[in-house]
Amino acid sequence: MIKKSKRIKIIEELKKNTNNAPDINYKDFEFNDEAITFIYSMSVSSSNDINDFILRRIDEDKDKIKSDDLYEYVKNYIPNNNILSFSEEKKISYYVMSGFTVCVFDDGKLLAFENRANIYSPINKSENEKGIKGPSDAFSENYQFNMGMIRRRLKTEKLWIDEATVGTESKTKVALFYIKGVSNEQMVKKISKQINNINIKYVGNTNYIIDAISNTNRFIFPTMLATQRPDFACQMLLEGRIVLMVENSNEVIILPCMFIDFFKNPEDYYEKSLNVIGNRIIRIIALFLAILTPAVYISLMAYNQEALPSGLLINFSIQRDGVPFSTVFEIIVMSFMFYILRESDMRFPGKGGSSISIVGALVLGQAAVEAGIVSPITIIIVGISSVASLAFSSIELINSIKWVQLFLIILAALFGFIGVMFGFIMLMALLISQNSCGKPYFSPFEPFNFKAQKDAIITKKSAKFNPDIVYDKDDDDEKNS
Repeated sequence: MIKKSKRIKIIEELKKNTNNAPDINYKDFEFNDEAITFIYSMSVSSSNDINDFILRRIDEDKDKIKSDDLYEYVKNYIPNNNILSFSEEKKISYYVMSGFTVCVFDDGKLLAFENRANIYSPINKSENEKGIKGPSDAFSENYQFNMGMIRRRLKTEKLWIDEATVGTESKTKVALFYIKGVSNEQMVKKISKQINNINIKYVGNTNYIIDAISNTNRFIFPTMLATQRPDFACQMLLEGRIVLMVENSNEVIILPCMFIDFFKNPEDYYEKSLNVIGNRIIRIIALFLAILTPAVYISLMAYNQEALPSGLLINFSIQRDGVPFSTVFEIIVMSFMFYILRESDMRFPGKGGSSISIVGALVLGQAAVEAGIVSPITIIIVGISSVASLAFSSIELINSIKWVQLFLIILAALFGFIGVMFGFIMLMALLISQNSCGKPYFSPFEPFNFKAQKDAIITKKSAKFNPDIVYDKDDDDEKNS
């Protein structure tokens, strides 16, 4: 009775803590003077696996099983690829909620059998990082599948994984991937320590972890690079980066992140080097067009008209004839309308969002010009700026460009071209002064690293790996000395 009461006590405590949850089942089996209870959740466990490989097996062999070797039988003869033996009663609810079947014995021994249900999204193509060449698979919400996507690409024992559990209520698994001997081990230890010190209740995706360990809210540009492409994550691992993976998230975070990384694309590693150079230069030009075009236009029309050729100035003046609003007001209003159209395109359910946004832009632009509210050149300027910002797949970077545009527009309206140049210098100083995980954000340009230029703008895929892309080993040698 003493042994039996301990099993019953564990079950009663679990029912009390879970408020006798309707999706948690308790299945008892008795063997002479011994008894066991299987506990599993119907919502996250596979009912077929539990019935076929555990309950049916026990029911068929219960007359053959002796009570004195019950634990050894359950542990050794029930087919399962992942059997865990543990003693902490607090872990029972965690394993049950994670898709395990927990077996409780009379003497308090505990076993957990993995029977997870397939309740995750299938492996699909990446929606945010679409490509023509290269693999088409993308990360999903399945933690084990995501691990496998990296493992099957990097079949090396040097690929190490540090795992932690974060979230007092969600108990979410967080993994750090890095290549031993290539990544900066001091950085790995620092990030791992920060993750272990996180004290939050719920972890929804990777952004919860990033917000807890970094100062992303203090800097307008993103200091962490998110990707849904496992091939790109593996390429970054080979360059000495660290990949942060969170359970139930369909993207991973690459640490540290440099500003030049936002001009890279997963397809760059499948193209000819000369084409990659051209594509990256185009993306850099697109960034300048996105942030500078509206502000430069305002400064030229309001303060620095002498910088325009006389013919072009007359043409602009004719187009603006009859427009009752100032250039600044036109730019801000039309930019705001483009932001609304882009937001509606992203949030619109189904596949009709792109069509609606295109038609809306054409109709609103043409109607605004015909009504004399804005000039045609304003539509062109705002269109160039908005289209140029779409050359990047990172939503965080696109949102950052939006705030930089507004900042430069205000300076252009107040001080003209001098204000634009002053704002641009402030922006560059801000970029240079920032860091990501202790590494310069504007690397490898500031501080300048000649060896690391091979994967900045000019790329050479035939070149061997050089860990100086992320950090300089001489720095570690100086610290050790």
